[in-house]
Amino acid sequence: MSETSGNIPAKPGDHSSGSKILIALAAAVIVLFGLGRISSIVGPVFLALILTICVYPLKQRLIARGTPAGLATVASILSVYAMVGALIAALWVSAVQFTRLLPQFAPQISAMRDSLRIFLHDDLGIGDDQVRAVVSSIDPRVLLNAAANLLGSAMNVGSGTIFLLLLVMFMSIDAVYFPTILAALKKKRAPMVEALAHFAALSRSFMVMTTVFGAIVALLNLILLLVLGVPGAGLWAMLAFVCGFIPFIGFWISLVPAAIMALLAGGLPSFIAVVAFYGVINSLIQSVIQPKFVAGSVNLNMTLTFLSVIFWSALLGPLGALLAVPLTLFARAILVDSHPQSAWLKPLLGDVSAAKALLKEQKAAAKAKKAP
Repeated sequence: MSETSGNIPAKPGDHSSGSKILIALAAAVIVLFGLGRISSIVGPVFLALILTICVYPLKQRLIARGTPAGLATVASILSVYAMVGALIAALWVSAVQFTRLLPQFAPQISAMRDSLRIFLHDDLGIGDDQVRAVVSSIDPRVLLNAAANLLGSAMNVGSGTIFLLLLVMFMSIDAVYFPTILAALKKKRAPMVEALAHFAALSRSFMVMTTVFGAIVALLNLILLLVLGVPGAGLWAMLAFVCGFIPFIGFWISLVPAAIMALLAGGLPSFIAVVAFYGVINSLIQSVIQPKFVAGSVNLNMTLTFLSVIFWSALLGPLGALLAVPLTLFARAILVDSHPQSAWLKPLLGDVSAAKALLKEQKAAAKAKKAP
């Protein structure tokens, strides 16, 4: 066999696209691993960025009305400080209230354990070992330890809060130069600037409207819990407000403790009332009304939104779950929106505007054919 009949060597660049993909994936893994290692820094930095974006229109309006730029900057910083301070104070009061509530219901929790043991063993015929394992997980001491840990965490937020407030102050001061910087960058990187501006607008819309509707949901929940006489009504209302920023999962996080407390304090009728009311309010406001008021849809499909909560919470912890949507919007702006050649990915990520327009045209064409 001649030497020329062997395998023909591949030309340089034949596998360049595959190599680039592998390199990109490897780089992404390294970046994500690094973000996870410094999650205690990345989370507060991004939260400070989102807060600065949210209050930036306030600063612009003050300047437009003749307020000096320095005074407008101070006003925007103080507005963020007021929001953060109010939230921390509410969480502190809620944590203290939680630690005081649990010991009062230790007898009811023990009675529930006994009833559960009888139901599992006598009615369902489950073995003693399995019943013991299930019942032992419902232990008042475990709940008390969790409450103590919650209170301890609330007492240790000082350093993280100072870091966050300093970041907000520095970002708000630097925001004076953002329009000039973006104008200069737009000459060379117009798609990137437009993508970041779009990200800022969508994030601001999402955070502001979620705050408004979260407050409405929390207020309605508070009224219901007070009417039913559920202990810690303010705590569960605050939990509902915070969890309103977590798509899909947040509702269940806020429902479970409120429903359990209603069961302990008021029995099965109170439990059913809380579950039904929470379900109706969540479905009506957060799933039907709220999306209609959010200016400019975030264009994330439901699957991606749900996965983003899981992904960012695993990477950055609870703060990642709260900021899952803005974080995903930022990642999309950097990786997709800022690259015109990646525009074909947008429909897969939830931007169905083109598909809606095409569907509308198809319906119009079908209607025209049916017309006499």
